[in-house]
Amino acid sequence: MAVTSPPRTVLDCAAIITDPYELERLVAEASFRRLASEAELRAQLERNPGKRGNRRLRVVLDLPGGPQRTRSPAERALLRLLRERGIEGFEANAWVGGYEVDFLWRDRNVAVEVDGWDAHSGRVAFERDRLKAASLTAAGIAVMPVTGRQVRDDPDGVVARLVAALRTAAPTARRSR
Repeated sequence: MAVTSPPRTVLDCAAIITDPYELERLVAEASFRRLASEAELRAQLERNPGKRGNRRLRVVLDLPGGPQRTRSPAERALLRLLRERGIEGFEANAWVGGYEVDFLWRDRNVAVEVDGWDAHSGRVAFERDRLKAASLTAAGIAVMPVTGRQVRDDPDGVVARLVAALRTAAPTARRSR
């Protein structure tokens, strides 16, 4: 039985995954799970210059900020929107102030939390989310809540609010994670 390494498998998948956002999701997940690092994937590209999928994988590896890992359909939709609108400088699922936020513009101290009813309904989730937002706000981080429905039904409004928040936020010195 032939077996390939995870980095080679990602390259093989790049030949058949035509949606660049799904390929980004695969690459980010493989990296997160320590199955295929960026260096290993780039080595695959160098060893297989004519392989189908090579160009697609290279495009994903060269994304501004690199491939970003998302954990929900709503986060994936927002990531797609950010990429399509050319909004850069963010980290997905980043740690700041002792909390993990869905999207973070670290140099602007702006975070976006994508709230869906399924994961955020109920008293415990409600209380936890309010404490998180209050703690981050007290630490000087502007937290902008966005729902999956807003991303789907009002992408222009989401982008306008985000751009306004990023524009009004003062650039900060780079903080440690």
